[in-house]
This record gives sequence, structure tokens and C-alpha cells, in this order.
Amino acid sequence: MNLDCLIVEDDPAAQLLLRTMIDKTQALSLKKITDNALEAIEYLKTETVDLIFLDMEMPGLSGLQFIDLLTHKPYIIIVSGEQKYALDAFKYNVADYLLKPVTDYGRFMQAVLKVQGLKENQTQKGSSENSQLFVKVDSMLHSLAVESILWLEASSDYVKIHTDKKTMLVLSTMKSLEEKLPPNQFVRVHRSFIVNIKHIENIDHANLQIGSKIIPVSANYRALLMEKIRVL
Repeated sequence: MNLDCLIVEDDPAAQLLLRTMIDKTQALSLKKITDNALEAIEYLKTETVDLIFLDMEMPGLSGLQFIDLLTHKPYIIIVSGEQKYALDAFKYNVADYLLKPVTDYGRFMQAVLKVQGLKENQTQKGSSENSQLFVKVDSMLHSLAVESILWLEASSDYVKIHTDKKTMLVLSTMKSLEEKLPPNQFVRVHRSFIVNIKHIENIDHANLQIGSKIIPVSANYRALLMEKIRVL
């Protein structure tokens, strides 16, 4: 499982060591380095990451103050030259605590693997919790197995939910239904279409196929689709 990560660290030498470790690790993708916790908070208002490598002592905000200000909390690995902050840090439910200088790649990977395990468990839990939906058709609530959904299609004020056995017309918005579906299994590929990744059979530059249905893939959503599928 790949992890997008952010370094929040004001020491250039510590930044370099962390970047070297990350560059060696196939499972990590470094999105940004900043020496300013306030800049990191602004960045996270529009961007998402899975993991933050966070210094404890920085000008302006401490590491713990930074965590307090986060509205969405990624996994956090504290990186500090002081052991004394460890107890306080773990009260904030951080994933791990690395002591500077971070030169032991084995210890670094131990922390990364721990985060991978936490994320996988969270994904599996989310999938099991979202295995069934109830959708309202006319005045009746119908049970619907998420796995059976092939694709969703916008239709005026309604959404057509196409399953392996039937099509259901639901009074809803695409956005509302998209928020209820597990994001690791479904992806929006067009303003009018959301598809179940597991049922995609073919993809070309402008379309994908599920069964006999050809579904358009718009340029705005193609990158997101390619991120979510595995390409050999």
C-alpha cells in the first residue's frame, strides 16, 4: 500500500535525511517539504496526504500545537532529537516516534510498515462497514449489496443505480451517493458516471467498459481513475 507523505521540519539536515529515506522507499511518495507548520496547515486545506513526518520543535508552532489545529488528521510519525516529548506525543495517538538523526533505515521502515498496517486495517474496516446500503425507491427502502453495484448514472434529478441484476431509479444527487460509497472501490469518471472499479473490463483513452456498457471517461477524472487502478 502506497502512502503520500509530507515533511514538516525546520532543520535542513534533518529534512535531507528524511528525504533520503523516503526516496529509498517504494511505498512512499513525497508530496511536499516545509519548514513552517502554518504553511503545512494551509497546504492541507486543499491537499491530502496519508502520512506526516513531523518535527516537535519549530518556530511559531510546536508539533503538538500543529496536531491540535488539524481538521483531518493523517497518520503522524514524530521526528525529534528529544526523547522527553514521547509520552505527550503518544497521547495524541501518533503512529510512531523517531529520534534524530534518522539514519537507521531499518528503524525507519519499521515505522512506515506500522503506518501501512494501520491504514490497511482502516480500509478493511471501512469496506466491511460499507458492504450494504439501503436506497429509497418510491416509498420503499431496498437493501442493496455494495458489491453488486456496477455503475451509477445521473438522470436529471435522479440517479440510476445499475447492479448485476437490475436498475434502480433513486431520487438523489451523484455527490450524495458518492459520499456513501467506499472510496477504495468506486471512482467518478465523468460528471454523470461513477463506476465500481472491480467491474471494469477495458479502458481506452476516452472510455471504459463494464459488461456491454461503454462509459465515457472525461479528461478531468482520468487521472483519478488511473491512480485507483493497478497497471502492470
